[in-house]
Amino acid sequence: SFCRLNACKTQHSRKKTDPMSKVGRLVKESIVSEFSARLGQQPNFIVTKINRLSAADADILRQKLAGSKARLVVVKRTLSLRTVQELKLQQGVLELFEGSVGVVLPGEDVLPAAKVIIDFIKTHEEHLAVRGGLVEGEVLNTSDIEYLANLPPRPVLLANVLAIIEAPLSGLIFTIEQLIG
Repeated sequence: SFCRLNACKTQHSRKKTDPMSKVGRLVKESIVSEFSARLGQQPNFIVTKINRLSAADADILRQKLAGSKARLVVVKRTLSLRTVQELKLQQGVLELFEGSVGVVLPGEDVLPAAKVIIDFIKTHEEHLAVRGGLVEGEVLNTSDIEYLANLPPRPVLLANVLAIIEAPLSGLIFTIEQLIG
């Protein structure tokens, strides 16, 4: 009986050193460092609330975002908060990271990524919602992201600006031609 007690004590007092226990920590650290490096380079992102989005739907969304050179990253709340706190982003950004979130990291332009997210939400409202985002240093809410998604593409906007600039000039040229000839 005494031997069993001593064997039991030594068995329980031994510290378990499983080499795989450190792997989880290393993975989390690499996720945080990659996430913070990406946000440090280009601090534009859209935060979505994810509620039981299936893996198949998440893959479809990732494929659509890849077409606009954007990426969806699902990060645990604590890890995303740690990253945002390390980067010392504006007030209001921390509130976006409440609950289960996915962060959309756009490519060069935020508009295509916002369009993909808003279009995807139309068919997956119960599983995905926009919380807000940070674009060009401005904290945006849900309606701001929806407004961005409804803007025409950049080439169309530039063509509209050129048309506005060109209209008075062509009117002036027409008037001068009428006077001359």
